[in-house]
Formats: sequence, C-alpha cells, structure tokens
Amino acid sequence: MILPFATQNKGKLIEARQVLEPLGIRVKPLSLDLREPDFGSVEEVTGDKLRQVCALGYRRVMVDDAGIFFSAYDGFPGILSKRVFQRIGYKGVMKLLEGETREAWFEGVVAVLWEGETAFFSGKTPGHLLKVNPADISPEPDFPFNPIFVPRGDCRTLSQMSPQERKRYSYRGKALEELAGWLRQRFDIDGHPSRC
Repeated sequence: MILPFATQNKGKLIEARQVLEPLGIRVKPLSLDLREPDFGSVEEVTGDKLRQVCALGYRRVMVDDAGIFFSAYDGFPGILSKRVFQRIGYKGVMKLLEGETREAWFEGVVAVLWEGETAFFSGKTPGHLLKVNPADISPEPDFPFNPIFVPRGDCRTLSQMSPQERKRYSYRGKALEELAGWLRQRFDIDGHPSRC
C-alpha cells in the first residue's frame, strides 16, 4: 500500500516512514506548495490542507500540521510556531517565557484521504521548555524546539535522545499509529478493500 505524504519537511517524512513502513504502508513524498492558514486549531489547519490537496485531484494522500503550545499563553504559538520562531528565534522564546511557567506541549494532527474517505488522528506530548542561553543552543533542522523541550517523564531534551528513544514521546508517532490501524481495518496491504 502506497500513501503519498504532502510535506516538504524531511524530518516529518522520515518519522512517517519509520512508523508506517514496518506496518506495510509505503510513504511516498508529495511535494506541494500548500497555503498555511494563520488561524484556527491544528485540526482546522490540517483540514484546510487536505481540502487544498483534494482540489488538485488527489484521491489518496496524507497531510499534517503541528505546533508547540506554551501554557503561559492561551493557544500560542500553536499553528504559528514556525512563523513565530523564524521571527524571534531562541532569544525571543526565552524573553516570552521570562517569569512565566515553562510548561508546554506539542500537538499534532494527521489527516488522510483514501478513495473518498477522510479521517483525522491527533497526538500530544506534554513537557516543559528549558531556560537556556540562546547562544548555547544547537538548532535541529526542521524541529527548532527539540533542543529546549523536555518531555514529561524524562530529564533530557528531544534532541538529546536517539531516534528510537524519541519515538516513545512522539505526538506524530501516536497519530500515525492510529492512522495505520484505520487504514489496515479498511484495506489489505495492497490497498484493496478489506473483506473483514
């Protein structure tokens, strides 16, 4: 079964392959320039992306959206995480959280379109952000918050973990596993309707 993934983020593509390919679902990159809405929930933004792909005529596709949420700020940065970070960087993040709770969580939604059926799957990873001198942070490409985010139940940042260890805390991994279960209930490994 081949599932196109509309993303230009190599890290997301790698994670999707790590989760789905052992389950018999081959993930193929689909490079589309999708408009990124700047309002609504993570699920609403994911739904908008799915509608954009549908309008291009695709019948099988996966899209996703995610963000980090600071407990100190209602719904922020959320869907604006990438844009906010690009403008204020680590220095701005540290200023925003000065004197505030450093609790935060990642939230992501994966949506799939498969021959007329759509479904949404979500996951969250709670934790907190370290207070660090911005000059001491080694950025991680495509995942700028990983070097300062410590998931609940651990004392290391996501960047300090191996890919296998990181999987345990992955909000995207949780959503992808649910998506895989949904697909396997409906279709056999070749993508034909299941007789079950």
